[in-house]
Amino acid sequence: MTAGPGSPRASAVLLLVAALATLTGAAAWPIYQTPRVWLLVGVAAATAAALVWAGQRWRWGALTAAALLLGFVVLLVPLALPDALGGDPQRLLRGLGDGFGAVALGWKQILTLTLPLGTYQAVLVPLLVTVYGAVACAVWLARRSARTAVWAALPAIASVAFGTLLGPAELSEPVAVGSVIIAAPRELALWGAAGLIIAVWVGWTSGAERRAALRLGRGPGSRSRGLRRGAVGAGIVLVALASGATLAPALASDPRIVPRDRIDPVIVVREQASPLASYRVSKRDAALTEPLFTIVSNGALPSRLRLAVLDHFDGVDLTPTVGTGTFTRFPSGDAVAEPTRVEVTIDAGYRGIWLPLASKLADPPHFGGPRAAELSDAFYLDRETGAGIVVPTHAGLREGDRFVAELSAAPDPVLGDRPAVDAPHIDLAGHPQLDRWLRAQQLPATGSGFTEAIERLRERGYLSHALSDDTNRDWLDSLAAEFGTRFVASAGGHSTARVEELFAQLNDQEDTAGAAAGAGALVAGVGDDEQFATAAMLLAQAMGFDARVVLGVRLGDEGVPGVPACAETCAGEHLAAWVEARGADGVWAPLDVTPQAVAPPRSLDAGERLPEFPTVPEERDAPERDPDFGAGLGDVAPQQSRTERPDVEAVSVLRWVGWGIAVLVLAAVTVMFIPAVKWLRRRSRNRARTPETRVLGAWEEFLDAHEDAGTPGLRAVTHAGVSRSRRDLAQALPGGMGIADVVDRAVFAPVGPSAEEADAVWESVRVETQLLRSTQSRGQRLRSRFSLASFGVGRTRGGKR
Repeated sequence: MTAGPGSPRASAVLLLVAALATLTGAAAWPIYQTPRVWLLVGVAAATAAALVWAGQRWRWGALTAAALLLGFVVLLVPLALPDALGGDPQRLLRGLGDGFGAVALGWKQILTLTLPLGTYQAVLVPLLVTVYGAVACAVWLARRSARTAVWAALPAIASVAFGTLLGPAELSEPVAVGSVIIAAPRELALWGAAGLIIAVWVGWTSGAERRAALRLGRGPGSRSRGLRRGAVGAGIVLVALASGATLAPALASDPRIVPRDRIDPVIVVREQASPLASYRVSKRDAALTEPLFTIVSNGALPSRLRLAVLDHFDGVDLTPTVGTGTFTRFPSGDAVAEPTRVEVTIDAGYRGIWLPLASKLADPPHFGGPRAAELSDAFYLDRETGAGIVVPTHAGLREGDRFVAELSAAPDPVLGDRPAVDAPHIDLAGHPQLDRWLRAQQLPATGSGFTEAIERLRERGYLSHALSDDTNRDWLDSLAAEFGTRFVASAGGHSTARVEELFAQLNDQEDTAGAAAGAGALVAGVGDDEQFATAAMLLAQAMGFDARVVLGVRLGDEGVPGVPACAETCAGEHLAAWVEARGADGVWAPLDVTPQAVAPPRSLDAGERLPEFPTVPEERDAPERDPDFGAGLGDVAPQQSRTERPDVEAVSVLRWVGWGIAVLVLAAVTVMFIPAVKWLRRRSRNRARTPETRVLGAWEEFLDAHEDAGTPGLRAVTHAGVSRSRRDLAQALPGGMGIADVVDRAVFAPVGPSAEEADAVWESVRVETQLLRSTQSRGQRLRSRFSLASFGVGRTRGGKR
């Protein structure tokens, strides 16, 4: 069934291709949300249609499939992997390999990513496969023959199913039309459009080949043909809509759970010790000046680079809150204020899984170095906190790894004045010293009140990184030369007991000196960012603010005494911790908490009561120990409880079982649709109101049986495409003459047939049909049962006498 480029058939095929491309793009848009979707579907659809048309036009045969495969290879990188383009042949070859792998694995990759995907890695490959295959199949069916043309619109179901199966986990928001609430309007619109395309195509293809058919008794016959075409179209529409209505809510009811074939990032994070517990190690002589990473930017630098974001405190350690879906793939981001591109290269002194990033990330990082592809596949982001990790192995990053990212260089936001809640986030009864100190300050629970509390905490604290100065001489000498800093011992750890000790020192000093004493007389709390960041987080929570601790570096000139900022190379001396707080406005604002390093704690004047707990240990001969990372107080990651949820597993199993049943039901409905329509047609003909109409229906049923069976004699008679008489047809069909004689008498005799004669004709048709089927093989009988030839596709019957 070929047609020239200007024929109505060719125009209809072009419209079908355009409809399929548009439908696929609309269904895939929520997954990608990038204009490249329309470029991909347009070019892929046009290429597939052109290759199939050329193959049929010039009779390429099996070479058509080879041409389609070659076309797919040519389009793969430019359309689906634009990041692989460039002058590097190795990058292009790697892109081709990733693209071929994504043909099989890309579908699962989409289900493990957080939407929208943009052009991340090879996620566009499944879309290319879908539109390319759907259009090629549709054009091949439409042009092959009249019998196959009716199926050409069915790939529209695959186009919509792509968006349904791989799209967002949540249905589109309901729309109110007057008093009627339409649930999932986007999904219903897509499936309705697919059904409409199929129905219009079926109606057009079946009607185009039968417009010249003239038959005796065409009054009831033509009405029956119209009803048949309408039944086929409406039935396929119902199947399409039923598919969408059944599968879309089921697949979108919950976020999809797909087993990962790589390292689970959540497990890796859980196995890490608290990054804050190793903070003091970075201040030792061996690590103080050892480079951690270098930063290069042609524009402005962000004010800070964040490593770990710690928002879970169990009374012993600060750790990240982790759970299912905490760290996910990051295929695309949002626009950031004052964007700047920054290149970070990992140096010898850095080890760990945490990637240095700003608080907001515009796009996925572009990794370089010998492990670029491996690092790109192993990057995960916690969208809630903005912390990123890289887990090619459990060890994370190493020297030579690098990345380029678009970050925000906007100034740090300011904390809002209203707290997030009006009551404390923590139980103050478990923090009596903190509660006592906060009450003594008499500060309002506002943003300015909390900022003032942090300033007082820093002014009354004193910076110290160790119990002994043996391993911290370099740090101490540099601060002594600049600020006159002298060594005062302080214990490590950031547990509740350690923070309460810090506030106890402040409370006792203030009680002794009096509230009216100057700032220098109130200095008593000794520690560093590890203790003061934890104390500041608890203060924020006590005042109703959300709070978390961040480990990172300050950039540019925004350092503080004792912990300088880094401009290009960041080393251990630049590592800092600060607190981020959030009020009712929902904006996270960073606040520095490093204590001052100028005025050390001092004993009170003679005659005044000394503090009950002096800052310098009284047991001078007690062994001093400042343990290595992972060996001392606070260095052991808390064993977070992992409550088993068998009910969740059961629900997941039941959901998959439900989806399987739904798919089987849909398959059964689709398979049995055509036999069911034929049975209804036969029943309607046999139960017509008048015997004459029943006789005509029997003749129609007899012809339909031979058309579905593809009887050669019938094909020969109708091959010329002109209307033939009933006797011409009957002579070509076994047993047809006897049935044709009765039908002619029923139509042309002065007296119509009786009910008994109509029953006899139907019995003759039944017997002849059984004889016809007895001559067929099992496969031929199956094809006859599901054939659409009897619905007029490619057949022209006679109706004259």
